[in-house]
Amino acid sequence: MAKAANHDVYFVPGLHRGLRVLEILGAAETPMSLSDIARAMELSRSSTYRLVYTLRHMEFIKEAEQANTFTLGARVLNLGFAYLNQQPITDIARVPLETLRNTTGVSTHLSVLEGHDVLYLMSHQARSSYTSNMRTGTRTQAYASAIGWVLLGALDNAALATLCQNVTFERFTDHTPKDAATLMARVAEVREAGYVISRGFRDPGGSSVAVPVRDQTGGIVACVNVSGPDSGFDFDRMDSFYLPQTQAAALQISRGLGYGGD
Repeated sequence: MAKAANHDVYFVPGLHRGLRVLEILGAAETPMSLSDIARAMELSRSSTYRLVYTLRHMEFIKEAEQANTFTLGARVLNLGFAYLNQQPITDIARVPLETLRNTTGVSTHLSVLEGHDVLYLMSHQARSSYTSNMRTGTRTQAYASAIGWVLLGALDNAALATLCQNVTFERFTDHTPKDAATLMARVAEVREAGYVISRGFRDPGGSSVAVPVRDQTGGIVACVNVSGPDSGFDFDRMDSFYLPQTQAAALQISRGLGYGGD
């Protein structure tokens, strides 16, 4: 959100630092020591210790198996599930996503745009070895993925240009937009098509089909996609099978949100 005129008066640095500790631990692949956290926070050990102590006391973080290292606690998970449960779209999407997974044999997901990120609200993993590495709660950069291009279609050109001002365009594959102009063109293409079929756009060896979910106003509010390793798809049927099945699931969810279009 934009800074208020009295930002320095309203902003609580201690709360900000505490939440940053949770973000850093959540992004870490392994438990972190106090020194690791202090370096990531660019704080002294003593200041970091007070943050860690408080968060441990409230059970938002806990000691890991290795001595003197820390990881997220169960209370963070409770907050995450509370957030997800407050999203009514998840109730509407549960059955269509499960049916889509069962029909295609590929993992299915429901995602929304949150800031600059794609946030996975719900995932139904394939019942075979062709599972996706995306799970409920996963975040990815919106600019760098097919799902993100679908979701960014909800923004007008002015809003998209503003978002691009705060994006660092890191290249993941040759398909990753390299700058704001490339991203805006890609989003416009996907918005016009109404879907995107990805072959290694975000991760080599992975494919997906992504379709927007719309609300009663016709605006894009979420994205349904099927995704997994290339070995989980029959590429001769991307247009004739996977795409219409994904479109049908997205339309069913959209109908539940009051959308009356085709």
